[in-house]
Amino acid sequence: MIDVAVTRIEAEGMSVGLDNIRMEKVIEEAGVSRATAYRRWSTRDDFLADVLVETVRRTSLIPETPDDLTRILQVIAEHQDTLGTEQGRRDVVVEGLRAAVDADVRRVVGSPRWRTFLSLSAAHPGLPAGRVAEEVAAALQRAEGEFNARRTEVYGRLCTLLDYRLTPPLTGDDGFYRLGSAAGSMMTGIVVRALPEPTWLDDRTTVALFGQSRAQGWSDPERQLVGVLLSHLEPDPNRPWTPERAAQMLTMVEEQVAALMSSQLDGGTPA
Repeated sequence: MIDVAVTRIEAEGMSVGLDNIRMEKVIEEAGVSRATAYRRWSTRDDFLADVLVETVRRTSLIPETPDDLTRILQVIAEHQDTLGTEQGRRDVVVEGLRAAVDADVRRVVGSPRWRTFLSLSAAHPGLPAGRVAEEVAAALQRAEGEFNARRTEVYGRLCTLLDYRLTPPLTGDDGFYRLGSAAGSMMTGIVVRALPEPTWLDDRTTVALFGQSRAQGWSDPERQLVGVLLSHLEPDPNRPWTPERAAQMLTMVEEQVAALMSSQLDGGTPA
């Protein structure tokens, strides 16, 4: 019954009062007996609480596709001749982030599960006081914490890979968590803005931003998200960037991309 109800929400969206989730209809579609259903959930509110919590639980950050990963390798290849210089590194960082955030936004905008999650986030303050509202709020808080923990891990790896660091006074896991929270909030706003007008993602202005040596076609979402990231990150002055270090970075990127692609082909999740 939970599966049936969650699938219906993802397919039909969130209706006012969740009127599209009727226990009798769900019981019939799930093929269970009324007696069994009402032993498990004595009231519709009890059922809705479990359905909405499960809806939140099933939402996760969407991993990169093979095409997304290939694009990152292309960015590096396009700058390989200058990668060992500070400017070359900056060009790769900025262009790589631009490509990554654009792909990230498009994956989320195209995900029915994420659209449901955002709808529920917006709707939960209007739920009647009681168990449903309390459990949904707790589930949303847990989900945001898990998303931020994942972003913290990703940004930490990025800094290690590129010899970047958090901009002082931010440091450590707390600093990366704050960066993840800021990026997540910006992402939510961008997705909400893009859902009714997806063509906004393709409206671009050719300009050199954030220290790029060449102008590129920037969308507003790219500019906003990359701006958040680079306002929190900077080159680590204690780790000189050299051609040798650039070669090490390239090898590490290729190995990580190969591992991610292999994991996705196997249907698993990379460690």
